[in-house]
Amino acid sequence: MSGASLNETLWQTVVSTCGSMKIEPSCQLFLQAWISNGIQRMEDERRLKPEDIETAKNNLKTFAEMMKAEAVNAGAARLDTKAFHAAEHALGRRSLITIFSLWPFWPHGVSG
Repeated sequence: MSGASLNETLWQTVVSTCGSMKIEPSCQLFLQAWISNGIQRMEDERRLKPEDIETAKNNLKTFAEMMKAEAVNAGAARLDTKAFHAAEHALGRRSLITIFSLWPFWPHGVSG
C-alpha cells in the first residue's frame, strides 16, 4: 500500500470513528500530522503488512474515541484542538502508570 493510500485509509478510519461529530479544520491538521508521522514510523520500521495496518487502524480508532470523550466531557459538540491535546495528555498520563502504546502514533517515534 502506498503512503498516500495508507494516509487516506487511516483518515477514513478517523472520520468513520467520529461519526456525526464534526472535526474542526485545525484539529484535522493535527490529526493529519499524527497520521503522517505514524506512516513514516511504519515505513522506517518496515512494518506495512496487513496486520500492521490493522493495528494502526485500531489504535487510531482508540485515539479518536478518546478525543470524542474529551470533547463530550468539555461540553463540546465537535472535535477541536483542545480535544486533541486533552486526549494526547491523557495518553501521557496513562503511559506514566503502565506501559501503554498506540503504535505507530504513541509514544512518538524514538530515533536511534
